[in-house]
Amino acid sequence: MKTIFHHIRKALTFWFISIILLGSAMQANAQQNSSAVIDPFESQYFTNRYLGNPSMAGRDSGLNLNAAYRQQFNGIPGAPITQAFSADYNSGKRVGLGLIAYNDKAGLINNTRFALTYAYHLPVGAYSQELHFGISGAFAHTQLDPKGIIGDQTDPSIADFNGRKNKFEIDYGMAYTDTHMTLQASLANLIGYMNHFNNTTADEASFYAAAAYKFILNGPVNSIEPQASLRGIKNYNSVADLGINMIMFQHLLNIYGMYHTSGNFSAGVGLHYKDILYIQGSYLSKIAGLKDYTDGNFEVDLTISLFRHQ
Repeated sequence: MKTIFHHIRKALTFWFISIILLGSAMQANAQQNSSAVIDPFESQYFTNRYLGNPSMAGRDSGLNLNAAYRQQFNGIPGAPITQAFSADYNSGKRVGLGLIAYNDKAGLINNTRFALTYAYHLPVGAYSQELHFGISGAFAHTQLDPKGIIGDQTDPSIADFNGRKNKFEIDYGMAYTDTHMTLQASLANLIGYMNHFNNTTADEASFYAAAAYKFILNGPVNSIEPQASLRGIKNYNSVADLGINMIMFQHLLNIYGMYHTSGNFSAGVGLHYKDILYIQGSYLSKIAGLKDYTDGNFEVDLTISLFRHQ
């Protein structure tokens, strides 16, 4: 009986936090009316949370290698292509280490970012309760592709733009996890946030918060995990993401779907092989203001897990 009340209490806590996140997003949407939004990789929500929160690096035992690729369905010249690679490792003694390499190319603009992460995982109870803290140091650079310029490719302003120094950034994250619940929050580019510099830019991620609760089941469906998250975007609306991930057939297959308050949705299917190999395909529809120009994005994610403790 105590166990049942324990799960009910945690489930109520999850839905309470979800309502707060959704209410915050609705309030932000009331203050601004822009359709601009950053689309993170879909794997950040359920399968590779390290992409959205440094504190999740090395949470699982062993070495996790992740690759993600995203492109628009229709082949518009200059359409965005985004790639990411991450590796995180549990080195023992409660320490996790991580690496993220990110590249986004849209038209003439090419954005690259490399981040190194240190995370600490602190047990706080006898039932898999843990607090997680993580910090990433990153170098980011934006460059123009001269080959795509129709005009004078030797214009000095191009060289000046590409000659700018790399921007150093610090990301911080923290989380609480147990057998069922995952609560997390992270802040991107902590230096810029504290010093209020680079205020001429927009469309940058500023913070991320999420709450998820996994219901363990018997039968063909092994677990159901609803999640609510809130993403902050510099100078634009915050976006809430509400979705659910379902794992079935002895952890062989998962299906997920999410609604985003930016006016679009995402869905995906993944296949697992012996807790070693995982591949997921996802579709993200475009927000209402861009539906006349693109059919949305397709994403493929691949995960290889090695040296895990059974």
